[in-house]
Amino acid sequence: MNPRVVSEAVTLVQLCDPKGNRVAHLDSAHSDPVNIDIVHHMIHDEKFFSFVVIDVDVDIETPKYIRITTPNTDARIHFTGQVYVTAASLIELYENPTINTAGSPVTIYNNDRNSIVATTATAFEDTTTTAPNNDGTRIDAGRAGGAARPNFRIGGETARRNEWILKQNEDYLIKITPDADNTEVVISITWYEV
Repeated sequence: MNPRVVSEAVTLVQLCDPKGNRVAHLDSAHSDPVNIDIVHHMIHDEKFFSFVVIDVDVDIETPKYIRITTPNTDARIHFTGQVYVTAASLIELYENPTINTAGSPVTIYNNDRNSIVATTATAFEDTTTTAPNNDGTRIDAGRAGGAARPNFRIGGETARRNEWILKQNEDYLIKITPDADNTEVVISITWYEV
């Protein structure tokens, strides 16, 4: 088999939609198909959103709460997050909490900074729930903190990317409860909508 002939044959192949428009691209240097992962694609499609919340003083008796409310639309929120803490902490994700106070709105960004497309979800920090223990149904949890494990990934630890597909028209809480007062917390949340 002549490798040169095979290579030339491959460069003639183009993937097209039914109207004849090219839907796949070849790398100009090597004529290899160009593939991008779903997250990268969602950024290009203007459907990928993120926010970061930093709190430099979270205490044992006053955990940090972040609330995300999904829209009552057909859009599905494909959600993941990462929490960094300076001291050992419990990180939990709850569904369907009983909200007492809404909290302060969080600014959400489209990761395509040229886009004017806005998310259909909302986010708030320092939400409170009706006491006692009305945080909702815990659907994910983990521990982080200290030198051995400074962060926790919401949505999965073992794969390159795991995620939660959140219910429509629902509230979710991320709760960070430190083991020591004066813990610094950084919460980085991302999602795409389809």
